This record gives sequence, structure tokens and C-alpha cells, in this order.
Amino acid sequence: MSIIYDVIFRGGKVVDPVNGVNRVMDIGVAAGKVVELAEHLDGGAAGKIIDLGGFTVMPGVIDTHTHVGGPAQRMMALKGVCTALDMADTRTVLAEWPEWSCGMNILGLQTIGAWPDEAPTDAEITRLISAAVADGAIGLKIIGGHNPSTPATTARMIAIANKLGAYVAFHAGTTATGSDLRGLLEAVELAGDNCLHIAHVNSYLRGLVQDPVEEVLEGLAAIRGKKNLVHESYLAIINGTGGEIGSDNLPTSHVTRNCLRMRGYSADRAGLEKAILDGYCLIKVTEGGVTVIYTGEQGVRIWRERGTKVPISFPVNSPQATFLCAVRKDEQGEFIVDAIGTDGGSTPRNVAVEYGLCLVRYQALTLNEFVLKTSTVGAKMLGLPNKGHLGVGADADLTVLDMDKGIAAMTIVGGKVIMAHGIVYGTGGTFYTTPAGEAKVRELGYNYGIVRPEEMLLYTKRAGK
Repeated sequence: MSIIYDVIFRGGKVVDPVNGVNRVMDIGVAAGKVVELAEHLDGGAAGKIIDLGGFTVMPGVIDTHTHVGGPAQRMMALKGVCTALDMADTRTVLAEWPEWSCGMNILGLQTIGAWPDEAPTDAEITRLISAAVADGAIGLKIIGGHNPSTPATTARMIAIANKLGAYVAFHAGTTATGSDLRGLLEAVELAGDNCLHIAHVNSYLRGLVQDPVEEVLEGLAAIRGKKNLVHESYLAIINGTGGEIGSDNLPTSHVTRNCLRMRGYSADRAGLEKAILDGYCLIKVTEGGVTVIYTGEQGVRIWRERGTKVPISFPVNSPQATFLCAVRKDEQGEFIVDAIGTDGGSTPRNVAVEYGLCLVRYQALTLNEFVLKTSTVGAKMLGLPNKGHLGVGADADLTVLDMDKGIAAMTIVGGKVIMAHGIVYGTGGTFYTTPAGEAKVRELGYNYGIVRPEEMLLYTKRAGK
């Protein structure tokens, strides 16, 4: 018999809400695509058979908010992520690609903080966005909460990105508000009729203004039904920010200042050092290909030795807020927040599978809903129609779940196993860019794919597509 399939994934319980599949099936894969699903495929027609009996198989997890620096791709692959949107620095991701890529699919945004003069011209904003896209990004991420611009400048960046047809995401907060409920409400106003991805909705609902549950209800009411907005939330308790101290003796990140104030620490160098000593502030260091957390005296030593320029985290996210952002629906039974992401990557909070399956066990989400929020919607958000489902012709991206342990047992991209049972095997990967960035990625010699922002949920949601 001639070989029809490069590989058959045998006997897993396949869960694919798009195609109404929820039963034990074989998946036949050729050239990185799903070519057949059946209760039994002839093993003699396959180059290889991988037994998934006892496991649950879903379309590959798509994380719509990550930070792909250093060991991030490896850390995400360990947690079942096949595709990720970087919201930090596309140029750095591409520069580090030979060292850190491990078989995943990556898209990127280029961050922009406050303008030095706070009064850029429209031409300057246009040049910045155009340069980012030419360098491979699909658009920009405005990091207002950490390094805010004025409301007027922020609104113009959103509007110009829309005019250029570029992707635009926003960590809410300007010089008039902050990374809190007020910043979230302001973000809705600043978008106006323009399309905008509001990043990590739960991170503005930590109780800085009022009770966290009251904040969630008000925040979700503000975004509910807005067809020009897309969004995600995450489930981890720790956040991610920076430990750098400026010449004024204050943390350069306004988010770090907020986190210190939340627990009664002074928002300055002394307060941050005390928070590290007390175990409230976590210092993150790359060791052995993953991120390791330090605190206490050792954490302070590392922070000082590195000139305070280290990534840090605080356990500031409200469990009530993260829960409600993940499960709350509107009057039509639709989820208010589009997707579950992680804001993870290099930060050890890649818990969409582990914590999401806890919600399934608790019956706060059905397994189908979990798949929709961690894969299917993500494919729409990133304009990847061959992902987020396992129909014939789909990319053979699979996340294999161990439902008993509540973890990802395997990560499979394009039919190739890149992680199995805690060991990462993958190399290389695919970087997705727009037509404007194709020349740059091709010049670098990386495997790449093309996406178009106008086909992403950011711009199609308003049209009801």
C-alpha cells in the first residue's frame, strides 16, 4: 500500500467545536495538514503512527498575548502553545530567532511608549508604524500603563494605525489615568469608532479604584457589545513589569509603582527593595533555558548586580477578577472578553491550559468553550483561518491534553511533535508577517507565513464577519 499519511495520530479523543467533533478519532496528517479524520485509519498507509490513546486532542492553543523574549518559546511549548502573538519587540524576537525558536508559530507587535516631546506629528507616528511593519511586525502595541503618553497622542496613534490598516493593541493608561479601571474606561473612549485590541482586561481590575468585583462588573459593562474592540484576559495571579529605577529614584514603570502602593510600600527604590526582601516582588532570571524566580536577599543581590534592569512580577491579580473575565457572558450568551491568553512567554505564567482546565472541572466553562477561548477565537484574532479547528485542510497544530493531570502532554505544530511529556524537541518555526514585512523576514532566511490585518478579528468583528 502506498503511503498516504506522513503520520497518524491514533486514538485520542478529538474535541473540535468548529466541526462538531467530540469523540475518539484518528487524525491523518500529510505535508503539515489534516487530510482525514476517522474512527480508524489504516496504519499501513502511514509513515509513522503516534498513539494518543487516553489523551484529549484539541486544535493547537493560540496565545493572543505573550512576550517572546529569551526562553519564552520553549516555556510556551512546554505548556501546549502552538501559536503566539508577541506584544513586546518584534525586532528582538527576529534577532533571537536562531537561538530560541523551537518550532512554534509567532507573530509580533512593536511596542511604543511615551514620546520624548509628547507632541509627535502625524507624519512621525506614521513613519514609526510603517517602519515597524517593514521590519516584520503586524502593527504596534502602545504600552501606556508602563510608559504613558497623553490621551491626545494615544488617540492619534490608534487612529493612524487604523488608517494604515495596521494592528494596534493598547496597555491601557495615559498621563491622565493609569493601569487600572479608569484607564480601561478611558481606553474605550480614546478608541472612539476606531478598532483597538485592549490587552489583558483583568490587569486593570485589581481593586485599585474600588472592590475588584465591582471593578470587573463596571469594566466589562464598558466593553460589552463594542464591535470595534477585541480583547483577552489571563488567569495567572502574578503580573509582569520592570524593576528598573530611574535617575529620580523612582521605578521607571508606572505599573511597578502601582503594585508597590497596593501593598503599602513606598513607590521608590527603598520600597521596591523592601518588597523584594519581603517576597512580594519576584525577580526573574533566565537559567537553563527557562525563567527562574528569586526573592529575598538573593533577589535583592541580583537586582543590584544587574543595575535594577531586571523583569519582575507581583502577585496582584484578583482571582475573582480573572475568573469573571474568563467566564462572564452577555445577554446573548456570548463571552464578553474574546479570548484567554497569558501575558506570559518568558514570565512563568503560561497557565492557560492548567488553569483553564480547572475552570472546566469546576464547570465554569465547558470543554468546547475552553477550546473556543484558547484556540478558535485566537485563530480569528490573528487572521489564521487554517488554525483553531481540525477540519480537513487545517494546519495540523494540536495540543494534546492529559485531562487527569490537567496539563498539556504534547505540543504538535504542522504535524511535528515539538514537545512531549515535558521535553521540548522542536527547532525553527514559522514567523508570520504582513506583505509589508515579507522582504525583511525573507532576507533573514526564516520560514515565514503571510497574514493580513484586514482579515483579523480586530477589523472584521465590526463588520460581523
